[in-house]
Order: sequence, then C-alpha cells, then structure tokens
Amino acid sequence: PPQNLSDQPLTMSEIDWIRQQISRCWNIPAGARDAENLIVEIRAVFNPDGSVARAEIVDTGRMASDPFYRAAAESAYRAVLQCSPLQMPPKKYNVWKIVTLRFNPKEMLGT
Repeated sequence: PPQNLSDQPLTMSEIDWIRQQISRCWNIPAGARDAENLIVEIRAVFNPDGSVARAEIVDTGRMASDPFYRAAAESAYRAVLQCSPLQMPPKKYNVWKIVTLRFNPKEMLGT
C-alpha cells in the first residue's frame, strides 16, 4: 500500500530548511566555532503551527560539568525558542512534532 505522506521522514532539504531557520537565531558563543566535539542536542516538542511547546537540553550531565558546553547549549536552547514558530511541512506533523535538533557550530557556520 502507498505510504501516508504524514508518516514519511523529513527529507534532507526539509531538515536543512529547519536548520537554516534556527541558525539565523543562534548566537554562537565566542570560541565555539573552534571547539572539537561541541555538538549540542535540543529535544523540541512542536505545536501544529510550528511553535515550540517545550524544549530541553539533552546532555544535562555535561551541562553541569562543562561551563563551555553549558554556554553553547544555553545559546542553542534560546535559538530554538526565539525562532519559534518555524515554518514546517504541515502534512508531516507526525514526523516533526518531537525532534532532536543537533547544533554543531561547524555545520551552522557552513565550514
């Protein structure tokens, strides 16, 4: 049987589009662009209109122990909230209503 559009995964171009929207709001902390392995994950729950219902930083252990990571994670968290609502593909709400967004300064800076 044909797949329901609402069950199909996001395409790479859709993921890139989401990343572009958030990267405009992300104020990367000084020094983060040179940091190795500084990848922050934010788990976000979205409303159907693309607004953020809830967001949380995934690696709470590193938040407590690494002040440099904490600064980057807090800035990524703020970016998710500031960019809300995002323009998302409405027919795929089942796919993007809960997503983990990866913030990698090197990718966001396009290097």
